[in-house]
Amino acid sequence: MVGIKATATLKKEAVLKRVRRASITNLGQAGAYIRGIAKKSIKVSPKPAPPGKPPHSRKGQLKRAILFAVEKVPGRVLIGPTATDVGRIGHTHEFGGTEPPKRRKVRKANWKLEVGGHGPVRKGAKGPVVGKLRTQAQADRAKRIAESLPPSQGGPVSKKVRKYPPRPFMGPALEVSKARLPKFWANSVRG
Repeated sequence: MVGIKATATLKKEAVLKRVRRASITNLGQAGAYIRGIAKKSIKVSPKPAPPGKPPHSRKGQLKRAILFAVEKVPGRVLIGPTATDVGRIGHTHEFGGTEPPKRRKVRKANWKLEVGGHGPVRKGAKGPVVGKLRTQAQADRAKRIAESLPPSQGGPVSKKVRKYPPRPFMGPALEVSKARLPKFWANSVRG
């Protein structure tokens, strides 16, 4: 009778270390893959996308703002538009909602729209023509002109709240990539 005796030792710490290292690498690959799908779904166009479809980006800023980061300690990857680049608009597009009025970087006109002050007396080709207001009629006319000017020429800044229907782009990117995600971890831990 022939007998074979074998012993096996499991180096648990070494195996766990390799699993953690492979997991971080694979999370990065999965994050890059999902980010690529999300970026490809956003079209650069001046017209808004139909509700329910990925949003359009007028100049591509939303597309460029989509990043990913691997967090080693909890072992996860975060993917999405950065708030420092586009604010909360990425979240608003994904789930729908409202955004506050845009703040324009315009110099507020320092007109004194009363008798003895100064303000727009008429609209010119390149902007308002400013002059001294000598009568109440001139002051009233200057107020009407000032209200009709765009913000870039000293008119009032819009206080209109912007409403957005849902235009998801991150959720659909995850759904499209679900079938391929397990392949990133296949054969990643080797002896």
